[in-house]
Amino acid sequence: MIKPLYLCNQDYFISPLNTVTVEKRENQVAFPRHYHEFYELVIVSAGNGMHSWNDETHPITCGDVLYINSDDIHSYQSVNQLQLNNILYQRELLSISAVIEQYLPHKSLPQAERFWRIHPSFLKQISLLTEQLQVESKKNNMSSIHLSESLLLQLVILLHRFRYQPNTNFPAPTHQLDILFTVLHNSIARSFNLEHFCQQQKIPSRSLIRIFKNQTGMTITEYLQQLKAAKAMNLLRNTQYSISIIANECGYEDSNYFSAVFRKIANQTPSQYRAKFHHKKNRGLVTPR
Repeated sequence: MIKPLYLCNQDYFISPLNTVTVEKRENQVAFPRHYHEFYELVIVSAGNGMHSWNDETHPITCGDVLYINSDDIHSYQSVNQLQLNNILYQRELLSISAVIEQYLPHKSLPQAERFWRIHPSFLKQISLLTEQLQVESKKNNMSSIHLSESLLLQLVILLHRFRYQPNTNFPAPTHQLDILFTVLHNSIARSFNLEHFCQQQKIPSRSLIRIFKNQTGMTITEYLQQLKAAKAMNLLRNTQYSISIIANECGYEDSNYFSAVFRKIANQTPSQYRAKFHHKKNRGLVTPR
């Protein structure tokens, strides 16, 4: 496998004194595996794509929030009009570290506990703060450096207040779209009935389909397929399960149909995807059941 890229502080921070900067991506393209000298807070503001993070892959879309450690290896694939607000920060050098650490996930937490969502209705408030932070972070006088850190603190406090985990049973706020994301994350191995869901939530299916498409840039079916493909990628990398078993784990009764859907998303067959990781030692892999 190709060695991941290493992104250095000097290429992004305007001076050694600056501890925060913003890199907005209005149209994020596919980007290879990389890691940083800095920490990164990624807020997805529009579009969708697949995000590989260490040994796991997840679909990402509008409202997702990722706390990336400096030693995490991640990449973006299968992107579709993906827009990102990337806040880069040097965690150990922040002058307000004693306060901000209360609102950032601890460095030692697994990535599942550093992957959150916020309701898209909060994105405008977050975006305004990010824009102000972007302006101040491009100055290297001490007042701007301190203001940048205070704006970062405001941002992480707001995210801490608004966020919820994608597969939580009780998302807050309890909005139909949030509930739908929760149900979809818990429907990878079983069927999902949109009409039944809409009857339970007392919302017209056409309205929900339109809202979902506007927020994420894809259909509900496409998003669920991405969730299933992400789980399949994780199983292909980390287990020796057969393709038919993985298809079943991802809610597909027909392994041929599963392979066709996987190829459409990943531009390769499940076997080709697994082959890229064949050099990994068998020791530690899960054996077939």
